[in-house]
Amino acid sequence: MIYGILASLGFAGGVLLDKFELSRRHIKIQTFIPALFLALALLSAILMLLLRVPLAPREWMEPTYLVAFPVMLALAIGWNIFYFRALVKETVQELDLILLLEPLTTIVLASFFFNTERNAQVLLAALVAALALIIAHMHRHKVRFDQYAKGLFLAVLLMSLEVLVLKILLQVYHPVTLYFWRTLGVFVVTTGMFKPVWSKLHIIDVASIGLTALFGVLQMVSRYYGYNSAGVVLTTLLLLLGPILVEVISVFILHERLQIKTAAAFMVILVCVAYVDLILPAG
Repeated sequence: MIYGILASLGFAGGVLLDKFELSRRHIKIQTFIPALFLALALLSAILMLLLRVPLAPREWMEPTYLVAFPVMLALAIGWNIFYFRALVKETVQELDLILLLEPLTTIVLASFFFNTERNAQVLLAALVAALALIIAHMHRHKVRFDQYAKGLFLAVLLMSLEVLVLKILLQVYHPVTLYFWRTLGVFVVTTGMFKPVWSKLHIIDVASIGLTALFGVLQMVSRYYGYNSAGVVLTTLLLLLGPILVEVISVFILHERLQIKTAAAFMVILVCVAYVDLILPAG
């Protein structure tokens, strides 16, 4: 379960830093996305060297994985573009509200497509936790259904579909290796698409993007380990702690009030996590 908790911490830190860089530092996404994925690729390459993991699995040339890899890359590029466009325009609360649909979508799709994800007790706990978090946010913030919000809904769907492809690729790829090739691929493609102007990045921007990349590697590599060892549904259940952490942190940074419904949802999620911890065999 540690991987899901680490991923939640990475999610919370990443969202707040991304919002700061795009809204306060006014970095254009045409430069931000390639710069971020370059930093992610470099950090994951360093992690590969430290862990001495293979550069590629022996099975990478098999048809299933040859097809799955570019599909994963296309989905990753698509949802990142829609996500960061929305992040510039939407508030953290509106963004958080729409992103809450991603865990629920992922849980449903994973249980539908993979037999290994159909543990009824774990699935029920994950669905209860996801619904509790969504209900806690209903009627609290009114989402403006502008082009950015609609794009974020599409991003949520693409995120969930990418998880299904990741589940397939992680059958043969080491989590760190897969993340390295994914981030390197997104960097190469988006650099060709956006033609970023690197000279416009201030040293503060470079440092901030580097910090964001640290949270990104923590979140995504932990996710990959979790998908590989604990499964998609259980890892997603633990990731539900992420949106709560975003709101708790925003109380101190943005001086927002922590709503009673949010605190109640947090307790429901903790109960669901504790329940799953009790019913699953140790190790």
